[in-house]
Amino acid sequence: MAMESLLVVVLTLLAVFLYVQNVRWKRRYPPGPRAWPIVGNLRDLAPGQHRVFAEWRLKYGDVFTVWLGPRPAVVLNGQDAVKEALQKHGDIFSSRPDLFLWGKIIPTRGKGITAAPYGPEWKETRKVALTWLNAFGAGKQSLEPTIVQEAQDLVQVFKDKQGQPFDPTVPLSLAASNVISSVVFGRRFNHDDERFSRLIKLQNRYFRANASAQALNVYPILRHIPSIRRKLEEVVTCSEEIRSFVIEVIQEHRETFDPNNIRDVIDGFLLEEHQGNRILSELPEDNIINVIRNLFVAGSDTTATTLSWALLYLVMNQEVQRKVHVEIDVSLGKQTPSMLLRDYLPYTEATIREAQRIRSIAPSSVPHETTAPATILGHQIPAGTFILPNLWSLHMDPKFWPDPERFDPTRFLDADGQLAPRTESFLPFSVGPRRCLGEQLAKFELFLFFTSLLQQFTFKLPEGAPTPDTEGIFGLVFSPKPFKICAFPRY
Repeated sequence: MAMESLLVVVLTLLAVFLYVQNVRWKRRYPPGPRAWPIVGNLRDLAPGQHRVFAEWRLKYGDVFTVWLGPRPAVVLNGQDAVKEALQKHGDIFSSRPDLFLWGKIIPTRGKGITAAPYGPEWKETRKVALTWLNAFGAGKQSLEPTIVQEAQDLVQVFKDKQGQPFDPTVPLSLAASNVISSVVFGRRFNHDDERFSRLIKLQNRYFRANASAQALNVYPILRHIPSIRRKLEEVVTCSEEIRSFVIEVIQEHRETFDPNNIRDVIDGFLLEEHQGNRILSELPEDNIINVIRNLFVAGSDTTATTLSWALLYLVMNQEVQRKVHVEIDVSLGKQTPSMLLRDYLPYTEATIREAQRIRSIAPSSVPHETTAPATILGHQIPAGTFILPNLWSLHMDPKFWPDPERFDPTRFLDADGQLAPRTESFLPFSVGPRRCLGEQLAKFELFLFFTSLLQQFTFKLPEGAPTPDTEGIFGLVFSPKPFKICAFPRY
């Protein structure tokens, strides 16, 4: 009995200690919804954190705290909070948290671009990457022939389906991946190249497995549960195979490197090494591997996912598709699409932007972390705080976008039907120092791919198919659930 009484006293004291600690912690952060012991607010977020955050915004305001298990996270909602943090105080809000999965996938200090903490090493790495992306035409007219060629190859792939139902995900991924491959690897791959097709499928598998293993970022101890351990092993295996592909390509470049003939971004980084870039030379060898992998993965999947959402919404909104067809027929005809003609296709460009708005591919952004104390909209936020910029709250804000779930490209047009420069509450590429590195390239690809496909095809749902689900799947990007379409040639 004495032992049992002692145990009760110990547990009671522990409970009181944890309660007091919890109260102290909560006083350090902006107020938010009530959290449950151990699980925090995770149970409440199960329906989709982006939507739940938008609902909680109505109750707790633009800045509030949620608990991801035992870890507090400050959520930023609306353009004022997001821009004040990421843009005005970008030097404080641009680091990355130390996540368990990132440690397993990228276990070195040289974490490339995506996962690296904010600081001189990351700044120099990003600057060099941007320099060489620009040097090889990313977002410039000089790269347009490459994108147009990939778009024409994609059109042929769709024609080969002969109007039969198919999932457009893999062809779109292959086309977008070839564009970034030409910039980063200095070469493209045929759509029937087994090695490249395997890489794209491996990448898609990696995204799905990574999404399933996210609980490990909150509770690393779950890695001992067999089902979750298998997911972790799949994430690591896929990551290592993608890494092996990149290592192989980099090694090929090292063997043929000529400082007087820089062929692509990989050669650009090798030249920086050759010329003795002090910061880069101090980073581990893995840094260049991770940079190239970051560029390839981000440059392929993000564009392909946005195009998938655009096609999904077009088959559900035939009147919008008809208007795009009319505009293309009048202003472009059978000419090869070109960025020089974008001003003549305002409705088409507005349709692309509406797809980006209605389904942000990163609704809660990539997590940020503060490096110093800061005040956002009157709320004090400590250093080392996990930050979630809720971009969904900007793009679905009824103050700026009435009836936000309605797909309506005219939101981006002025009274004369011309493209309006919408900067309010629209940040598809985020903002601040961590703004998407490939923004200009993505804009070129989206316009040229989308216009080429709509010039050539009418897209419909298969006969008798149910209305597609637009809730999406969370992974490294927010993508549509698997769906099939039919592509009928217009000529």
